[in-house]
Amino acid sequence: MAVTALAGCTSDDKDQPQSGRSGYVADPKVLNLVAGSEQQKILDTVVGPWCKSKGYDCRFKTLGSVDQARLLKSGDTDYDAYWFASSVFSQIGDTANTLQDVKPMFLTPIVYAGWKSEMDRLGFVGKKDVQISDILTAVESGRTKVWVTNPTQSNSGATALFAFMNYFAGNTTGQSLTQAQLDSAKVDDGITRFIRAMDATPPSTGTLMDQCLASPATCKTVFTYEDLVIEKNQELVAAGKEPLYAVYPRGSLAISDAPLGFLPHHADADAGKRAIVDDLQNYLLTDADAKAKLLGLGRRPATSIGLTLDNPDPKVFNPGWGIQATIKEQGIQYPAAAVITAALDRYQTHYRKPVNAYYCLDGSGSMGDNQGWDGVKAAAHQVFDQDQATLNFLQTGPQDRTTVTVFNSGITKGPWVVDGNDPARLHDVTTKINAYKPGGGTNIYACLSDAAAKLAADTDASRKKLIILMTDGMSDTGDRAAGLDAVKALGVPVISIAFGSDADPGQLKEISGATGGAFVQQNDMVAALRQAAGYK
Repeated sequence: MAVTALAGCTSDDKDQPQSGRSGYVADPKVLNLVAGSEQQKILDTVVGPWCKSKGYDCRFKTLGSVDQARLLKSGDTDYDAYWFASSVFSQIGDTANTLQDVKPMFLTPIVYAGWKSEMDRLGFVGKKDVQISDILTAVESGRTKVWVTNPTQSNSGATALFAFMNYFAGNTTGQSLTQAQLDSAKVDDGITRFIRAMDATPPSTGTLMDQCLASPATCKTVFTYEDLVIEKNQELVAAGKEPLYAVYPRGSLAISDAPLGFLPHHADADAGKRAIVDDLQNYLLTDADAKAKLLGLGRRPATSIGLTLDNPDPKVFNPGWGIQATIKEQGIQYPAAAVITAALDRYQTHYRKPVNAYYCLDGSGSMGDNQGWDGVKAAAHQVFDQDQATLNFLQTGPQDRTTVTVFNSGITKGPWVVDGNDPARLHDVTTKINAYKPGGGTNIYACLSDAAAKLAADTDASRKKLIILMTDGMSDTGDRAAGLDAVKALGVPVISIAFGSDADPGQLKEISGATGGAFVQQNDMVAALRQAAGYK
């Protein structure tokens, strides 16, 4: 969920690795900026070079939406500025109104997109006025499959969620969802029905797009950012592949506005740092070269009239891909922070499908040598302890089943099974993980066989099934054929987490690839298990 990057740096500390430079720096020429992961390409190609040209030491860190909001809300003082993907998560994070001089930097609509042949089959190609009801009918009737990011973990999913909530509430342009509407039966029934029609809910927009493009047989349509459709289509067309086709949901159009704001520290360096943020905002909003670069990346100017573009580049805003240069509809108004938080909480505990999640955790001896098990213990606290899970919007639902097994050369502890979301029983899992002492070899296939058997025995058809596998090493292969055959026959996705440099990505990619799952390479165990849990 978190990727660290720094650009445009002019620090004299040349031997310090860039990824290790963090913390508040009381130098008015240094700007520590934390941004949504959606801004990575802009940081690399637009903001970084600008910082260097101006002689500023700009240090960037990109985070997922939840992490960014949680960081700001916690009162963290490492950063001088926050750049969110949209106002949805900035409202959640900035409940104390600590950010100042907040301005939207560009606009990106959320579109409904799919392979052009699929959209043509649905009757959407060439249709300028696709209504929310048209999309709902196509999805709920089973005529197509649709993916959307988990709205509690990703801004694109959250904005789509509130667009549909506005639709079910009957709101017109300028009306935001109220708590009373959120509590109403028509919103509750409509959004629950629609969310449960989703085929996959990856935890981030980048992951969703990468997995969808790699799995055209199973991923037919998605809700995603317009600029990502443009970016991916440029890659697809260059490779001689079929492009995606986008339509703009009429009736509840959601727009990400990329707000950038200054975080004062009430220190002597504030004036200089504020000046850098103000200079950067003016550059992105008014400089002709910056605006051209942003347009080239598919970002619409925040200073334009609505979403209308003058003389758009057809290679970027390509009408053959359904991209509309002129969109007359205004975006929805996002609700108050309390309503946003309540809606995201309900996604985890009410709207989404119940989940039967089976965790295979590597408890081999190497996990004690490389501090991997310490990471597992910290991650268990974040995922299973419901007070922390609530902060991460990763709550266990009342109809979920959670199974945790620790393996080494075979299954060494567990399975520990919790039905429902009783906090005490889930905390007991954390306690058992904390008490475990790593030892022995590594046999991931024995745990996969057990997971397949336990999940196959679950006759509750309403529950989505998921296997989360974490290991730091290369597995024994004696049980490989039996383990692989078992999970493939089950048809349940395996989210494979490779922790550390000794993990064998080949084995894990084989498992995830064979099951329609995902592979995660991550040295931060807390981030890795939270990301995997985000697939619920």
